[in-house]
Amino acid sequence: GKKSFYNIFGHAEYRNKTRNQKWDVEAIGKLYFAGLNAGDYEAYGSLQRYAGKKVGYVQLGFQNVNRTPSFIFDSLSSFYRIPAGQDFKKENSTQFFASIFQPAFKFRLSGHYYLMTNYTYITEYYKLQQQNSLFNLLQVSLEKILKLGKHWNWHAEIYFQQAVGNAPVNVPLIFTRNRIAYEGNFGLKNLDIAFGAEVRYHTPYKADGYSPALGQFFTQDSVRISDKTPDIDLYLHFRIRPFKAFVRIENVNTVKKDGTFTNNNLAAPGYAYPGLVFRLGIYWSFVN
Repeated sequence: GKKSFYNIFGHAEYRNKTRNQKWDVEAIGKLYFAGLNAGDYEAYGSLQRYAGKKVGYVQLGFQNVNRTPSFIFDSLSSFYRIPAGQDFKKENSTQFFASIFQPAFKFRLSGHYYLMTNYTYITEYYKLQQQNSLFNLLQVSLEKILKLGKHWNWHAEIYFQQAVGNAPVNVPLIFTRNRIAYEGNFGLKNLDIAFGAEVRYHTPYKADGYSPALGQFFTQDSVRISDKTPDIDLYLHFRIRPFKAFVRIENVNTVKKDGTFTNNNLAAPGYAYPGLVFRLGIYWSFVN
């Protein structure tokens, strides 16, 4: 057969200050007028202001997206696994967000509230599904840099998240990421260096399974995974003028008493993270 794939869309952005000169305004819109994704749109709005030394920066905003489901939900896809006649409606998601950033205390508190309808997902390795009823998801995050010494810092992040309603989405209740690092130059003028450890951990949850047949993750409610130990990586990053390099030793937590690195955590049911991984990266720019 013959198919024609095209899109005609419009995009507009507006940035300015409010009349009282206190709030920075940002508005972005995109609308697909005709073509494969006709009717899809995205609307984004944000207000931000500096509220003084004690409060810092405050941001409020929203985003609404109406989109055609991914192409594997289209009968033209070779991965389509639903009998003829199945019709998937456009997905719609709305996000409300707010944040407070206090530079003096190196502290950020953020909140995201999502409302979703016609959410498309996969179950049982290959079955394409759509959740027509409304459900929501709440995420609250806290980020803080703690001073441990003259050059030693603790970068702490913690996320609380919870899906509400009959949601086909599983997320860990708590996820945290922490870096304890030396950041400085050892008194050497041209050297910038950062080294330390990164630790990540999440509470047990029913993580998505993986479908090799579709190359996609799918929602499952039978297997709960949890970290045997927190994920631990060691790293060294440095720069000497135009030369930059990094060394990372990842998944140190997989070590066992016998010296092997086989105490793996699971990324998905039946799929483990690798054992010890060594990474080396170099970036060197030359200017004539």
